[in-house]
Amino acid sequence: MTTYYNKFEIEAAMKVIVEDYLKDCIETEELSEDFIDLIKYNFLAKYVSFNKEEKAIEIGVEDLNATYSHYPLINIFSFPIEKSNEWLDDSFKSENCDLAFYGKLLNRKKYNYRDAEVVVV
Repeated sequence: MTTYYNKFEIEAAMKVIVEDYLKDCIETEELSEDFIDLIKYNFLAKYVSFNKEEKAIEIGVEDLNATYSHYPLINIFSFPIEKSNEWLDDSFKSENCDLAFYGKLLNRKKYNYRDAEVVVV
């Protein structure tokens, strides 16, 4: 199955979906698989977790400039969940390949399609 989206459809729908992800995260104190995939994609993260005590999302990103170790150095960033989550809004990208990834997340949420091809028009 192939789905077709334009840039504006994806951007508008992602705002709604992200609000749903955050709302679910606050209510259940867990991150959904799709929300984890989105954060990993946007931040090029190695891991994502929810800190229940601080009510914050923790993101582990590899420091590519660290050359003094044989093991990857992971920097941890913590973002509190609030009504205004600019840290997440600012992470979105707008290239066609990025929009296609976001379209796949839309398909998962809207149609429950996991492997549908996405075409950005």
